[in-house]
Amino acid sequence: MRQKLDEIKLNLPWIERIDMVNALAPLTPELTLQMQEQEVRRAKQLQRNRKLPQYKPSEDPVLNDFRRENMFHRQAQGTIMEGINRLKKLGIPISRPNDYFAEMAKSDEHMQKVRENLMKKQVMTQRSEKVRQQLRQGCEANANRDNSKKETRRGKKIGRG
Repeated sequence: MRQKLDEIKLNLPWIERIDMVNALAPLTPELTLQMQEQEVRRAKQLQRNRKLPQYKPSEDPVLNDFRRENMFHRQAQGTIMEGINRLKKLGIPISRPNDYFAEMAKSDEHMQKVRENLMKKQVMTQRSEKVRQQLRQGCEANANRDNSKKETRRGKKIGRG
């Protein structure tokens, strides 16, 4: 197995591979607090619903998923922090120059069509919103007119009696 690994392994400099194995980024106080709050919420949820399987916090699959995702995030953070330091030491720029222009994946004509469609949708949305407002105002005016008619009818009935 080692022999096969040595055969297929490329002996390239680190900058060509950019592979890293490192520790997790430090746990921030905010994240610690968030994890504790998550544990409390989950414990309350389990207490309220006895039909759910009851777990200890260390064995709860939901909390374990949260912790696992958190560890992936911290692993990526640690890698980025270390990688940026290594690149800086090698004198390799880590950000694009201000005058950098990337080639667009879509043509200008396609993007113009997309903009036109978005503008049409926006205009249609504005029109429908205006119509809704007019309908609401019309309904309110009709309701006010009906109420005033009822009041005048009541006044006439009371005046007659």
